[in-house]
Amino acid sequence: MVDRGELVSFNSYGWHKGFYNDDNYSDSLLRIRYSDYFEEPDDDEFPYDSAYVLLNGSCNHFAVSLRNVFYYNVHVIETKDRKGFHAFCQVYKNRQWYYVDARGITSSFDEFLAGIKTFVRDEFTIRPMEECDLQEWEKDFNYNSEAYAFSETIIKDYSECYIL
Repeated sequence: MVDRGELVSFNSYGWHKGFYNDDNYSDSLLRIRYSDYFEEPDDDEFPYDSAYVLLNGSCNHFAVSLRNVFYYNVHVIETKDRKGFHAFCQVYKNRQWYYVDARGITSSFDEFLAGIKTFVRDEFTIRPMEECDLQEWEKDFNYNSEAYAFSETIIKDYSECYIL
């Protein structure tokens, strides 16, 4: 396994680092448990059993936390009908765009898309996050503070995965 903090070239497609460098980023994120950091509420509907939910389910909380910690720009990739979306950050460095979410950083848009096909399958658009997006995401969600705390803890504990 390659060091997560190392930006490596892969298959001549681009560069990546973070959990992308693991054999299976999903398994790695599933092994990072909320209960390793915080006491879980006594609620069967509490969604944060692992960091994997920060990729699939609470990507918006993770992207906003990346903005808060590293000042990255949050973007939304969404289907034309606005029924599916993924929130992530974009960073431009050394004349190259990079895409950042819970998996880490990649310069390959194809690699980035491969992990979010569940939410964004068909025709899509990419746009900067707007304040109304943030308000909509937080509306009717009972665990915003827990989601942000968990996201920021993961970002700080695994900062080598998210710093370019």
